[in-house]
Amino acid sequence: MNRLRRLSITARITIGSLIVATLFGLVAVEVVRFGVAAILHNATVTLLDNDVAAPAAALGNNPDGPFDLPGGGQELAIVDASGSVLASTLPGSLEEDISSLLKLGDQATSVKVGDDQYLVLVREVVTPNGVMHVIAARNNETTDLILDRLTGALAIGAVLLVIGFGAASWLLTRAALRPVSRMREQAERIADVQSTGLLTVNPARDELAELAGTLNDLIRRLRASAERERQMVSDASHELRTPLAVLRGQLELAELDAGDANALLADIRSSRSTALRLGQLANNLLELSRIEAGPASGRTDWRTLTDELADAIDRARLLAASPEESTPPISIDFDYNPRKMPSGERLVGLSPTDFGRILDNLIGNAITAIAAAATATEGAPGTGTAGAGTPGAGAGTSTETSVDTETNADTDSDSDSDSDSDSDADSDAGAPDDLELRDATVTAELTATDAEVILTVRDSGPGMPDAFIPVALDRFTRADGARTAHSGGGLGLAIVGALAGSAGGSVVLANAPGGGLVVTVVLPLVDSAPIPGKADQP
Repeated sequence: MNRLRRLSITARITIGSLIVATLFGLVAVEVVRFGVAAILHNATVTLLDNDVAAPAAALGNNPDGPFDLPGGGQELAIVDASGSVLASTLPGSLEEDISSLLKLGDQATSVKVGDDQYLVLVREVVTPNGVMHVIAARNNETTDLILDRLTGALAIGAVLLVIGFGAASWLLTRAALRPVSRMREQAERIADVQSTGLLTVNPARDELAELAGTLNDLIRRLRASAERERQMVSDASHELRTPLAVLRGQLELAELDAGDANALLADIRSSRSTALRLGQLANNLLELSRIEAGPASGRTDWRTLTDELADAIDRARLLAASPEESTPPISIDFDYNPRKMPSGERLVGLSPTDFGRILDNLIGNAITAIAAAATATEGAPGTGTAGAGTPGAGAGTSTETSVDTETNADTDSDSDSDSDSDSDADSDAGAPDDLELRDATVTAELTATDAEVILTVRDSGPGMPDAFIPVALDRFTRADGARTAHSGGGLGLAIVGALAGSAGGSVVLANAPGGGLVVTVVLPLVDSAPIPGKADQP
């Protein structure tokens, strides 16, 4: 069996076909031989009936004779009631055993005498002289000869048929597997030259075409996975380089300030802040890679969504309670108002934790944008506007909210969503020069229809440059002013967009007519059945 497995598919199919053809040939030869033998037997019996018919009729009319038996190779015998042979053309070997033949009855019976095989038929004839018998016999030598020659001819034909069947199986299998060989050669070329092409799909739409389509899907997924890995390595090497250099410089400065306790403490705190941002950036890179690796793996009902919204608002209010005098009080409010309450069987295709990440990023970004705009406004006395390059951002803009600071480290440990890893806003926007600082407000609204859930986050921040909105969801994208005004990593909105996209939803950013930014996240409702092989990941 192991040797057979080492053979090619063509060889195995051919060998299997030969075995099947051989068995079929043997059965066919036996069936044909049996059928011909039955036909010859019936023909011989018919001849025996004809042989005894005329003598039996003559014997019934004239039991006293004379008895004129026909010739022409007919083997007959007439026996009277006493068992005496009145006339006979039987072979001597049969005639010597007349008494045994009389016991055979009126059915044709095969009798072997010496090396010869006979078919014997005995017919009783009732006459005035008593019950007399007519015996007819036929030698089976001719029948056996016919069967032997027929069997030989059938065997030769079966062998030729098996050989032809095997050759046809070989050729047809080679022809059927030729597309597989071409597919293998294409795959080798794709692997050797790192081609971006795909396998050719047979227009016949057969099983091989389905295989090629499946392999093409696999190639696309592998390329996408490799591209994500390359992107992550590239992003990590590019974005981690700056904070690592800053951290190294801060540590060198701390070494120089070893004699000054206050300066050393300040250097240590700065290094800790840089290390926190570095860890946050690495976590966000890993999180973004996980999200982009596949579809969403969780399901969340309407009640859980509203609970997550309330929890996110609580976390945001703690974040907004800044001790800095330059930061204005920020009013944070939320509302949920389903236009049509989703049924229990219709859920959002996100886990509660992932939905919390979306909320933390968008609301946290809005808070940071407002605070940054207020700080910039105080830096330009008498103008009442935010200076150019101020890193203002709306809800979900790219101004980065690091919840890993010393002020909020304790509150993060109590929250259900990992806001410390996901509120990394993108620092993408800059505040317009003529933006007047309004009352600082952030509002999150959750609504539902019969087909989708809509999250809307509005803020009174400086908004986002219109030219930047189309690329705001890309990773590591930041407006020019925000690139130096804030230490954002540019991943907050990328995570929001990736999470919404993994659930089949979308994210839309727009500047409000009266100022501020409006971010709308649309999440379609799906069936409640869990995704096979997936688990809700925190």
